[in-house]
Amino acid sequence: MRDANVVNESANIVIVGSGVAGSLIAGMCAAQGISGVLILEAGPDIPMGDPSWWFHHVARGGGTSNTPYAACYDAPQDITATGANPWNIVGGRIFGCGGTTLHWGGWVPRFMPEDFALYSATGQGIDWPFSYSDLEPFYCMAEKYLGASGDSADNSPPRSQPYPYDAAPYPISAEPFISAFEKLSIGYGHLPVARYGRASGDFGPCRTTGTCDYCPVAGRFTGNQGLASLSGNPAVTVQLGAPVTAIRMSSKQRVAGVTYIDQATGRTVQVDAQAVILCNGAIEVPKLLLGSGSIYWPGGIGNESNLVGRFLSATQFFFSSGQMPNPEGFQEELGFPSLCSRAFDTPTYQKKGKLFLSMNYETPNLDVAMMMATGKSVADILAARVAPASFQLYGNLSAIPQYDNRVTPEAGSNRFGLPRTRIDTPAPLYDPGFAKEYVEIMNNVLITMGCSGVDSGTYPQRGDHAACTTRMAKDASQGVVSPDLQVFDTDNLFIVSNSVMPTLPAANPTLTLVALAYKVALDGNTALGRLVGSAQKPWPATARPAGHVTVDSPT
Repeated sequence: MRDANVVNESANIVIVGSGVAGSLIAGMCAAQGISGVLILEAGPDIPMGDPSWWFHHVARGGGTSNTPYAACYDAPQDITATGANPWNIVGGRIFGCGGTTLHWGGWVPRFMPEDFALYSATGQGIDWPFSYSDLEPFYCMAEKYLGASGDSADNSPPRSQPYPYDAAPYPISAEPFISAFEKLSIGYGHLPVARYGRASGDFGPCRTTGTCDYCPVAGRFTGNQGLASLSGNPAVTVQLGAPVTAIRMSSKQRVAGVTYIDQATGRTVQVDAQAVILCNGAIEVPKLLLGSGSIYWPGGIGNESNLVGRFLSATQFFFSSGQMPNPEGFQEELGFPSLCSRAFDTPTYQKKGKLFLSMNYETPNLDVAMMMATGKSVADILAARVAPASFQLYGNLSAIPQYDNRVTPEAGSNRFGLPRTRIDTPAPLYDPGFAKEYVEIMNNVLITMGCSGVDSGTYPQRGDHAACTTRMAKDASQGVVSPDLQVFDTDNLFIVSNSVMPTLPAANPTLTLVALAYKVALDGNTALGRLVGSAQKPWPATARPAGHVTVDSPT
């Protein structure tokens, strides 16, 4: 007897996750005339680039807590974490249309050439299955897609094409940092950022409002923009409020489709598909694979070597801050960093762990509007403008790959219908001794600037830039996916996520993820390339049930 609570549907390609990778792959399918593409997103629609929301954001004092995506973070009860320094991923990722790029800083540096050969250089982890040179042309494509602004004269790492937009200028408040870098012979440069230098369709240009937690003009790339460009395209459907709970196999090699819960109706939906592409992040991808055990894959899909969810890595952030006189009245201007140093992001420092330095773009900061609202006089405000101010450096440290660090599904569900998350990190992501050396360097920069009361430390680990949990390798004994992003021993299951990165360097990974997606999806010799990069017979319009619109959202 047919279960009335189970709905059967079909699609050509199912994409799980609507972030930067999922929206890119969907766009590539649409560009090739491929129809029947279904994106399943557990979270809701989140309004971005909305001036009314921006006024609310500014009036409430800014910050991520005063944004529409603040309601879409993990909740503390959704996570079980163990280890010497248990992770707290609340605030680290977003469930919603567009994914975590809705709150990202938009930093888009390339990885360095040596980052692709960590094992060869240090004996740690594994090497990537290709080199920087192999990926370089696709870095250029990724920079265009993300709207990167950068210094095209900076050839470290080597580049074959200029940035789409000129580098963002250094703010006046960067002058003390630059002076200290030069005195200490520390190289520096412009931080590449995903900020539109000119209007790009309905987005941008960046107006440097200083409110990048919520941009009123969509001047920074966010994952929902790719989906917005597909609005009205009947070939692509986005189903929101649709947590995928299982991948269904018809044999060990063949994916039959996926199962999701329609949050609006509570019904279970089984979607048959010709191919499934997982783009739902380095935490959810392994949870879904492990939760999809069957007679064909008793321990979870792709997990015969017990590698799914392992080598969990994330960026560790360090800071160094101090106070110094501010007679010039320096204030933060842009709302995003434009000064960085990669002096310690070189082969010399690879065994220690490489460090990516940037100036804190939020300090010095004087909230004139709040002072006015609380009745401060003009004299008070002018005095505060030139009072001693706080200056701070950030440091991103590359991660040591550790087999025992793992993410797995936990019993129970979160409010988006996905399994709760368990994160076990018994092994350290970095060497504390080497980290101390770097912090001392950061402190010395501030002391050279003339700062007093210099303090330093680490930020709690919330899983920023989580990666490596279904790592890419040359064979199944070392990884979960092939260099073509195909889950080993399957015909039609692919992963496009930070989870496939074999290692996590010091630089932010989003640009590299997009470049990797282009590299594989545009290669007609790969299964994913044949699926996405070449036109196929249009999928029947009747494959989706009547009543579905291009973007489906629970009410």
